[in-house]
Parts: sequence; structure tokens; C-alpha cells
Amino acid sequence: MDIREFYNFGSKFVSSTFQAPPIGLKEFHPIDPNKRYLFDEHRLVRGDYSDISFPVICKQESGKKLQDILDTGWAALYLISDKMKAVLEENNLTGWKTFAVKVLTKKGEEIPGYHGLSITGRCGEIDYSKSEIIKKQLVSNGPFGKFYKGKHVGLDKWDGSDFFLPEKNLGTIITSRTADVLKKSKLTNIRMENLAEIEIMV
Repeated sequence: MDIREFYNFGSKFVSSTFQAPPIGLKEFHPIDPNKRYLFDEHRLVRGDYSDISFPVICKQESGKKLQDILDTGWAALYLISDKMKAVLEENNLTGWKTFAVKVLTKKGEEIPGYHGLSITGRCGEIDYSKSEIIKKQLVSNGPFGKFYKGKHVGLDKWDGSDFFLPEKNLGTIITSRTADVLKKSKLTNIRMENLAEIEIMV
């Protein structure tokens, strides 16, 4: 498998988009005391719903524009519209599930038609040792910085899902087929970047 067949998936993080963080969730302490604290928000991303009460209340913090993906203020935790959910179902895309949410405005008015998105597909860890190291300037006449070019994930452990998370990471990855479906469906506020083109500072 080639990383050019896969994409990072997320929102465009536009400030005008309605953003609604979950409220009332908690930190969750793993049994292993050597592991860091996890938050319920992280568990929701991964589809671990044990001891979480539904619907999860998400209340508007900023922005007004309703789109097919809404941010929650937590990286990788998104709300998706009825339209997007239907697109995923109609195209038999795998590696995801939804959870019940109650989306509220700042005034407490309910906005129907949204679902929390969890990613159930998995692959191996990210391995930047396989990436090319390039030098580039972020601003004209500025200093050169070193960047990894290409995001290599453990495809040898990929379960074949259309949506999946690398081990020990919450960044959602999708297949090229999924990217094509999302583009053709003209869903709003979706950002996709080919793994081969990703640049991350060393």
C-alpha cells in the first residue's frame, strides 16, 4: 500500500462555523497508572462509550454558520449532519459510528440534525523515520526550518476500514475512495490532505 492512496480528514477550522464543545464530560483514569489521563472526549473519538451518558450535550461557544461538519473545540472530535451521515451509509463506508448528541445554542435552543462521530477503524503507528526531511521558509527572508514530508502510517496493521486512526493517535485517516465520495457529495467544511503531501515540523 502507498500513502498516496490515503488522506488526513478533518474540518477547515473556520471561525465563522458553529462550534459546540461537549459539556459535563470528565477525565477518565486508566487502570494503568503509568498511562496519562484520558478524557471522555478522546474516548468518544475512539468509540469507547463505557460510562458515558447520552445524549452528549454540546453547547455553542462561537461561530454561527451550520455546516456538515462542526468543530467541538477538541481536535478530531466532530459533529456531522444528517446529510453527511446519510452519505456515509449510502456508500457503505466503514470504520465509523455515531453517538447521540444534543446541540444547543448559547441561549439553550436545540439544533436538530447532528450526530457525534467516532472512528472505529485502526492501523499501526505513525513512523516519521520513513519521511523525507526537507528545509523550507515559513516566511520570506525568514530562517529555514526542517520538516518531515509525508505522513507514513502503519498500513501493515491497517484493518481495511475507510475511516481509521493510527495507533496512539487521534488523527483520522481516510481512503482515496472515501475522499472521492466526500468530494462528489459536496459536503461542507471538510478538509482533506493527501498523506504524501503533509509537512510536519521536525
